[in-house]
This record gives sequence, C-alpha cells and structure tokens, in this order.
Amino acid sequence: MLALLVVGCSREDPARAPAAGIRLVSLTPSATELVLALDAGPLLVGVDDYSKQPAVARLPKVGTFLKPDIETIIKLAPSLVIVDDVHGPAAATLHDAKIATLECPMHDLPDVRRGLGAIAARIGKQADAARVIGQIDSAIDAARRARPDRPPKVLAVIDREPNGLGNLVAAGPGSWVDELLAILGADNVLAAAGTRYPKISVEEVLRARPEIILDLSYAAREGIAPWRAVDVPAVAANRVKPLTEQAVLAPSPRVAEALAALAGALR
Repeated sequence: MLALLVVGCSREDPARAPAAGIRLVSLTPSATELVLALDAGPLLVGVDDYSKQPAVARLPKVGTFLKPDIETIIKLAPSLVIVDDVHGPAAATLHDAKIATLECPMHDLPDVRRGLGAIAARIGKQADAARVIGQIDSAIDAARRARPDRPPKVLAVIDREPNGLGNLVAAGPGSWVDELLAILGADNVLAAAGTRYPKISVEEVLRARPEIILDLSYAAREGIAPWRAVDVPAVAANRVKPLTEQAVLAPSPRVAEALAALAGALR
C-alpha cells in the first residue's frame, strides 16, 4: 500500500535518499504536520514561519509559504527539504546547492496519504505511516456511519474582508473542507463551482440558500455579525458557525480532529 502512496509525491533529488543523520526542513505547516504525525519531530531542524505547533516552536524559521529563505535553509544543512508544488524555483535553487527536496502537494485527503507514505519512505518510518493512515481510515469510516438521514445544505467560507462580507472565498469541489463535508454527509452548496476555492458574492449566497454557514475565515474571530443581514435559512435558524480549529483549516493527518469539529458545527 505504501509503495503506491509514494508515487504521488515527486522529488528533485541530487543525492541519494538520506539513511542516517537525517535533518529535515519543512516549508509548509501541512508538511510539518506530516513529519510530526510520523513521530519524526526530532528530525526537524527548521520549519516555515507559519508552523506554530508547540513541538516546533523553538526551531529556526525559514520564511513564508511564498517566500522561503533559501540562505537560512542552506545554513541549516538539511539532508531533505519537504516542499509544496508552488516551490519549484526554491527547489531548483536547493538542487543546485546539492540539497535534496521532496515535493508533496497538500490539497486534499489523497495528498495527505501520499505525503505520509513518501516522507516515511525517505526517513524509515513506514510502520508509522501505516499506523497513521489506518487511524485516518478509521475516523472516516466512523464519520460515514454517523451521517444524518437528510444532508444539510452547507456553505463553507474560507476568507472574507474584516467586519464585512466583501471578498468572499468559499470551499468548492475538491477542496479539503469539501471532502470532509462529503464524508459527514453534508451537501456543499458550491458543488458545481469550477474551482476549489471560488470567489463568490453575497448575491450568490442568497441564491444558494444554505441551511448552515461555516465561517472559517480569520475575520470570523472578530464575530459573525455581518451575516445577520443576509436572508438565508442559515441566518434565520442561527446556524452561522465560526470555526478556527487548525485541523479544519488546512490538510493534515489530524482528520479525526477535523471531522469531529465539523460534525459539531453541523449539529
């Protein structure tokens, strides 16, 4: 099974896979989550600026998702840098510096499984990957067994302007949140959108008439008052729910935690 999972992550590898003295750098919070799930946190010597997990709080930071600090990465002398699919130029520069990279895009559940398998194969943690993947599958099976008789119509908002409903971005088909909602038996009102994260207007929200609105935006931390003026069933029934759990916001092996948080919001 793990051999098949490794295929999904490509690699730019100027050297053979490190077998000893492993020093890892991750360039995304999701990659950091994968390493930690494999009980390989002690192998990390650097993480991106947005990896805030307590286990890596004291590690050197190596830049943001879009602007990795190549100089700092090279100084850390990693044996492997875990990159995303947007890091092509950074990976090429590291390749020239004789530093191996492993590209693991993280957009959905299959990516999580593939990432676990690919990283595990490089650092000798295949048994841990099998364990974590088994836990993910068990959580999904349990969530499917608890689906409601009637699927609720849900809008999941990923981003919006502070104190307002401008610049709305929502979870569309194939996104992390869309996958989790489907597992839980909910209907995404944007299932027919042509992109993972469509930009939408308030008028589109009115037409969709969601029964539940999940507000995962940073702006939701300041409250959900802007939604009160929107005449849809979710607002009328007081079912606009702010969600700030990191496991819901981005792909990671914490699938059980993400499903539990979403299931609670859907009740």
